Amino acid sequence: MSSANLPVIVIVPGAFGTPEGFDKLQPYLTKAGYATHPGSYPSCNPSDPANASSPQDIAHLRDNVLLPLLNEQGKDVVLIAHSYGGVVAGGAAKGLAKGTRSAEGQSTGVVGLIYVVGNITLEGESLFTAVGGAYPPFIKVDKPSQGLALIEPAMEILYNDCDRALESELDKMMQPHALRAFETPATAPAWAESAFDGRRAYVRTLDDCCNPSFLQDMWLEKSKVEWEVVDFKTGHMPFVSQPQALAEQIAKFVDGFMAK
Repeated sequence: MSSANLPVIVIVPGAFGTPEGFDKLQPYLTKAGYATHPGSYPSCNPSDPANASSPQDIAHLRDNVLLPLLNEQGKDVVLIAHSYGGVVAGGAAKGLAKGTRSAEGQSTGVVGLIYVVGNITLEGESLFTAVGGAYPPFIKVDKPSQGLALIEPAMEILYNDCDRALESELDKMMQPHALRAFETPATAPAWAESAFDGRRAYVRTLDDCCNPSFLQDMWLEKSKVEWEVVDFKTGHMPFVSQPQALAEQIAKFVDGFMAK
């Protein structure tokens, strides 16, 4: 399939991260013919963390990224959602599935959802609740200032399978995140819609120190829908530690979506 007919891959980063954190993955996606687009949202390093929320992140991604790509640029989209990005992408894509929009007379839509250790929240559930109602010790609350949080030690928690020589480079990619994004209820998720049957994929990270695999399993089971699950023996950031393998898996997922 020519690159012109491939969907745009929108990369929705996890909390504390930015699209630049995927720089090691993008060349492999580009080589495979995919255009990528950043899917950032306002609760990462906000000017006023008291005004941040999960619904605000969801609305921002939908209104400022997805709808312009679909309606103005005429592109199909595949979402890659990492960690908390799963909450944001899930809500933002609701009602935008390719089949749903086709029935409404629209020519473009969201072709599929790829969660890379993505957080799965139900309608009205916050991420804080989804992880058990308590922050793990590596989430440093009200740091560097009130209403924000950091992950420390980032190398041990997020990059445990990455080259330690990259530590200073990786530290620069981490940003403070608004706690209210984790504590406010999420809106209804797109993955619950039947229009995404056969169009949900999940990369389960088996050596994850941030979102352990048992949590990932709980989320998948809780969703009550079918996901195509592929295991990676990596930590929380396979797009840093195994970018080529992850890009190849993403391409396989997209091929499957496009064949339906």
